[in-house]
Amino acid sequence: MIREIPESEFQERIRRIQEKLAIHDLDAYLVHSNEADHANVRYLSDHWPIFETAGVIVPKEGDPILLIGPEAEPFARDKSKIKKIRKLLAYRESAEPEYPDIEVCTFRDVFDEISQGKGVRRLGLGDYAILPMPVYDGIKEALGNKGEIILAEWIISNMRMIKSENEIILMREAHRISELAFEDTLKVIKPGMTGKEVLGILYESMYRHGAECEAFPNYVFAGQKTRNAIGRATYDVIEKGQLIQFCVGARFGGYASSVGRPVIFGKMPTEMRKKVEFGLDAHKRTLEWIQVGMPAKEVAIKFYEYFLEHGYASNYLYGPCHGTGIIEVEKPWVEKTSDYPLRENMTFMADTFFTSEEYGFRWEDGFRVTKEGCEVFSSIYSEIVEL
Repeated sequence: MIREIPESEFQERIRRIQEKLAIHDLDAYLVHSNEADHANVRYLSDHWPIFETAGVIVPKEGDPILLIGPEAEPFARDKSKIKKIRKLLAYRESAEPEYPDIEVCTFRDVFDEISQGKGVRRLGLGDYAILPMPVYDGIKEALGNKGEIILAEWIISNMRMIKSENEIILMREAHRISELAFEDTLKVIKPGMTGKEVLGILYESMYRHGAECEAFPNYVFAGQKTRNAIGRATYDVIEKGQLIQFCVGARFGGYASSVGRPVIFGKMPTEMRKKVEFGLDAHKRTLEWIQVGMPAKEVAIKFYEYFLEHGYASNYLYGPCHGTGIIEVEKPWVEKTSDYPLRENMTFMADTFFTSEEYGFRWEDGFRVTKEGCEVFSSIYSEIVEL
């Protein structure tokens, strides 16, 4: 059982990017990450920044460089699969210390290094949506009037869409740990506990079973708060008869998971049960619709039409799937506008969210697209859960 992606696979990722740079006449490719969205820097180097941000620059020829803030060097060297590391002030933490005693370089220095002094003319750029202004300004200054930024998120996002055997192994294990943590938590929770208290029980079990960390702020909330498609556990007391939403996600070897289930103390009221059973049925049908070669939008259209046919169009928010991997939510989404075909070893979350005025709920499971349909990474409690 592997615990991380082997170094040879990181090297292969760099090689594949360099092939794209040659084809598209790009001198280098730069990606960015922060503590919350660490995906692309971790995908290429295995470094996950904390407090500071980080980047990886891949030249058309030669070795990549991990770009970090002034404080992170020992931490980065312990983890990074990229051996060349350079410190830049642009990647410092947001409190903007000046670090007068730490020697740093600039983007101009980095560009000169990877080009043997020729400079970078055409820079492919990923992560534009999360790029901070100090990094962008540093890039623009180093490129000068003759340099050009080419938005090229697709280079790395297209690579990340199709998972390797090692990535899938790590995702399976992350989901296994999530299932164990969920089972452990259901054995001990009781009415009168707060969402925060239950979350502590969940995280203790998750780490005990071998998780690297949680994959996202796991969901434990009840009552009207279950209407929230996005939320955090609170100090509200969980009461008998309230619908409780769990989304349990462990991270293992850099890869995320999520097991989403609605739960209740006591018997579920008739109308609530009808809606929750509909959601589960829609969830299972989504997994049945997955086929290699199918345009992704067809799954989304079927999903929406299923809500419509059963009189629940007003309870539909989005759906039914989003990509998953290093980040629990990543490209691509499965939406009514998604023109790409489903391909083997794409990985998604089947994310069935139902919302109403009184409550909402989510059924969620990770899966891999296979030649036969899909491999679902979790299967526990795929029924009404009454405690």
